[in-house]
Amino acid sequence: MSLHTILTPLLIPFSWFYGLIIWIRNSIFDIDLFSVFSSDTPIISIGNLTVGGTGKTPMVIYLSKLLSSHSLKPGIISRGYGRKSKGFLIVHDGKRLLTDAKSAGDEPYLIGITLNNVPIAVSENRKIGIQELINLFTLDVIIMDDAFQHRKVCRSLDLVTISAYDRKDDYHLIPWGKLREPLSNIKR
Repeated sequence: MSLHTILTPLLIPFSWFYGLIIWIRNSIFDIDLFSVFSSDTPIISIGNLTVGGTGKTPMVIYLSKLLSSHSLKPGIISRGYGRKSKGFLIVHDGKRLLTDAKSAGDEPYLIGITLNNVPIAVSENRKIGIQELINLFTLDVIIMDDAFQHRKVCRSLDLVTISAYDRKDDYHLIPWGKLREPLSNIKR
C-alpha cells in the first residue's frame, strides 16, 4: 500500500477546505469587491490550473518570439518565484541581461538568456511591474508569466497550459491532488 493511498482519507477534508477558500476568493473577484488593475496595453496571461510543470516558461518564450516575428514589441512580467531580491527588478532590458538567477529567479533568468530583445522584469506586485515596464519601454503587449490565478490584473487573453503527463487521478484540489483550483474555472 502506497503512502498516497494511506494519506488520501486525511487529505480530502483539507482539499475541500482549500476549495472553499478558492471559491470565496474567486466569488469576491467575480462580484467586483476587489479592485482590478487594467491597462491600455494588452495583457496576455500564461498560466495553468495545476502545480508543477506544464510548459508555461516555454510558452512565454514561444509567444514572445511569435509576437516579435510579427513586428510587435512584447514585455514580460514575472513574480520571480524563488528569487533572493524584492520589489521591481529589470532582468533584461531588451539589449542585455542585467542580473543573475538568484536575483531574478530561475525562470525569468532562463527567459532572459533565451530571448535577447525582449524587456523582462520581476515584481511580486504585478500591477507595479506592469506600470514600470510600460513607463520604461515602448511595448505593444505585456506577457504575464504564471498568472492564471492572479486576478488583480485584467487581461486581454488567458492561455492555460496543461501537462500531457497528468492522469485523471491528479485532478483533485491540493493537497489531495495537483489542482490549484477546480477544472471548471478554466471557463474564466
